[in-house]
Amino acid sequence: MFKKTPLILQLCLVIALLAYASIGFGQERVEGVVVSTKLTKCSFKPGGCEGNLVLETPRGDKKEQLTIKVPLGTQIKKGNEDIFLPALRGNLVTVTHISENGEKVAKSIELIKKP
Repeated sequence: MFKKTPLILQLCLVIALLAYASIGFGQERVEGVVVSTKLTKCSFKPGGCEGNLVLETPRGDKKEQLTIKVPLGTQIKKGNEDIFLPALRGNLVTVTHISENGEKVAKSIELIKKP
């Protein structure tokens, strides 16, 4: 009775695993120093800032600057503490982002270290 799992249950399990795996599909993580931020909207509550940031990342022996859009609702944290977008300037961060219409869009930002 328990030796054979019904085919429908196996299919449901496979579909659930594929759906779970695809949630993070396409997300990339990049680490660098925030050289500038531009605030377009801020309601001074966690996730309430919108704008963009310029991240300087090492690429071989050169440095590259990436512009990343930060939509409203993006989680910006240092450990458990919420941080606002302008406070990131000059700090080392890790940004988890996706590409949307040729633009990098932040999903979360973690402050790693203050200088």
